[in-house]
Amino acid sequence: MHRLLIGLLACVLHAGSWASPPIEVTILCDAGYPPYSYAEGYQARGLYQDILRVAFARMPEYRVHIRPLPWARALAELAKGRAFALYPPYHRPAERPWMDYSRPILREKLVVFLRAEVARTLPDERFPQAYGGLRIGQNSGFINIPDQDYQRMLARGELQQVYGKDNRTSLAMLYRGRLDAYINDRRAVLWELERMHSDGVLGDNGLSWIVEGPWLTGEEGHLGYTRRNPQAYPYKEDFKQRLDAVLTDLEREGVIYRIVSRYDAIYALHLRSAGI
Repeated sequence: MHRLLIGLLACVLHAGSWASPPIEVTILCDAGYPPYSYAEGYQARGLYQDILRVAFARMPEYRVHIRPLPWARALAELAKGRAFALYPPYHRPAERPWMDYSRPILREKLVVFLRAEVARTLPDERFPQAYGGLRIGQNSGFINIPDQDYQRMLARGELQQVYGKDNRTSLAMLYRGRLDAYINDRRAVLWELERMHSDGVLGDNGLSWIVEGPWLTGEEGHLGYTRRNPQAYPYKEDFKQRLDAVLTDLEREGVIYRIVSRYDAIYALHLRSAGI
């Protein structure tokens, strides 16, 4: 019996010695898109990070490291094949043919925010027809206004599109009158406005200067994978399939809903509608 136990133990140790270690994977994330994805020091934070950390914990075959970078730089790294994956791009296959996508992780709501004094001058609420001549803010690297009328007005010079590096920069431009309107996710804008208000950036004006305009569309964030330099990422298809399966489970189990609900409770500011 003693020899049998020793033999079994030897077999177990031998098998363990042949077990493959987890594959080391580095994923980039947007460093300036709170509350969805941002950096504190060198650490990734945000709603997507919270969801994906739960997902990666269910993928023991991989040890995932998340590295925050400015969005435009992170996109460039993926486009050149120098990075494996990035979150949270929207699904834009025509503009980014070098990217593959995970299943959707989370749905965001794109909304137009306007200076109150500008909103009062608009003839009606139609977007973008009523916005001729206005300076519209967006964040660098985002391609998130697929509306054909909007694109035609841009091409004809009837709208001016102005880019800021992140939400705070763009909202500060809106506050100071360097923009007439700003388009981004509603949750992200409210989150940043509350912090600007708490930091005293808005002075004594509170939120009387800004109004919430029309809701445009919903956009879904993904994990985007490079199609370039495939020999550097031989595990790509396996990783993609495993993550999609785990995300499906997390949605079915209500895990994603519970994480999102925690973030919705962070801010209490509410904007009045344009009331045009």
